[in-house]
Amino acid sequence: MNTKQRPARVAGLAVWLGGLIVIDFVETPARFRTPAVNRNQVVAIGRAVFAAFNRTEVIVGAFLIAAGALLVTRTETNAHKSVAAVTAVSLMWLVALSQYIWARPRMSAVTKELDLVRREPGDVRFQVLRRWHKTYVALDFLKVALGLAALGLWA
Repeated sequence: MNTKQRPARVAGLAVWLGGLIVIDFVETPARFRTPAVNRNQVVAIGRAVFAAFNRTEVIVGAFLIAAGALLVTRTETNAHKSVAAVTAVSLMWLVALSQYIWARPRMSAVTKELDLVRREPGDVRFQVLRRWHKTYVALDFLKVALGLAALGLWA
């Protein structure tokens, strides 16, 4: 394997995984703790951030899969680790794609209809939003686990 290709592949995955972790565990919680921004504004910013990041994930993931698959064909040693890593990245990409196409648009549609500052008690749309949010968060945790596994196999 080319000595320049391996670090580039690991760096690409690290950037994807790092961005995911920073957005989920740093940026989003900080946004909700900012007193100058109300909850409706926080969620509107979140819709834009996650839409942009989901697009980026789909693009970066496709490149990583292609590069990883190409490199697997050129690897003489540890081929099983490389195949497992490409499989993990492929699953990570499929999860990101499902968020991009399926989960995030539906969650965003629900939040656009809600006033998160002046909530009406008993509004069932908040239950729908909670379910979509839990689904999205579970998928993010799955991506982190798959990304860490792939990074461990590739590093």
